[in-house]
Amino acid sequence: MSFEKMNICADMILTNAIEDMAEEENISIEESRNRLLSSNACKCLYNFDSGLWKEGSDYFLDYYRKSEQKVSG
Repeated sequence: MSFEKMNICADMILTNAIEDMAEEENISIEESRNRLLSSNACKCLYNFDSGLWKEGSDYFLDYYRKSEQKVSG
């Protein structure tokens, strides 16, 4: 698959995850976006060797939350 298509998939996952997180945690879209964009999970999403870009937004959001627990826990 081309880099461009993988990037589009990752962008769609990130967009959906931002919206879902904002709704689930009752926070603004901006806060959700800032949290996700500054996370290691986001770096992993755009590291196409990781394969995270192949998963859905629910999987990505779960991955984000687990990785944040490790950092803060």
